[in-house]
Amino acid sequence: MIYAFNLSCHRDLDLRNLMLDTYIKYTGFTAYSSVNTDFEYPKYHNGAGWEASMIKMKELRTILEIYPVKDTDFVLSVDSDVVFTSSEVFKYVVPEYGIIGTRHKPPFNTALGLWGHMSGALIFIRGDIAKKIVELLPETLIMIRQNYFKGYDLTENEDVVLSYLCAYVGANYFDLGSVPGLSNGDFENYLKVKQTGLSLASASFYHLNYCPTQFLGEPITGKWDIPKVLKMKGIEL
Repeated sequence: MIYAFNLSCHRDLDLRNLMLDTYIKYTGFTAYSSVNTDFEYPKYHNGAGWEASMIKMKELRTILEIYPVKDTDFVLSVDSDVVFTSSEVFKYVVPEYGIIGTRHKPPFNTALGLWGHMSGALIFIRGDIAKKIVELLPETLIMIRQNYFKGYDLTENEDVVLSYLCAYVGANYFDLGSVPGLSNGDFENYLKVKQTGLSLASASFYHLNYCPTQFLGEPITGKWDIPKVLKMKGIEL
């Protein structure tokens, strides 16, 4: 079982809805929590910094409180600008690993040795690991920040903090980036080919982490307008 949670600003709610619709379609899981940060956490600012990372930890704790997460289940932290196009990625979410995601390369020099964080697009955290990191005492978190982040000049963004805390409590990892064709790719080109009726191998998920000014020939103000273009053209994922 996977329990998903997401933090999204009001501007990106259509993107968030597209992500959730495709997530539910390809997993069948409907247990999730999504928070509008403009109303709940005005200082969140896209996960930048320690304070925002602690907000993400708070939402992780909330998931564990409201759902019966087993030690072998997973909690998924997922960005609003992720789109799923198949169930393939979820085949790699197995309890042999404590944290699963797309690992940053090259690795950084840290107190844990050479280490890379998971992309914030998708971070799957096994239930027992999630429980361990939310149980870390405030003084332990302060120590980790001072000694292991500031001491090694690590950025304090949420993806780095979540990944590091998982490693700190002993999580082993699986790198989704090691599976050819599973992610990345050109989402717009995939849709263009799909519209022609031709078959094209697609990634299982796309991270729309860019700033387009047009999409499928339509002018847009940013990635947050992509769902409107899909709806206008009658494209279903």
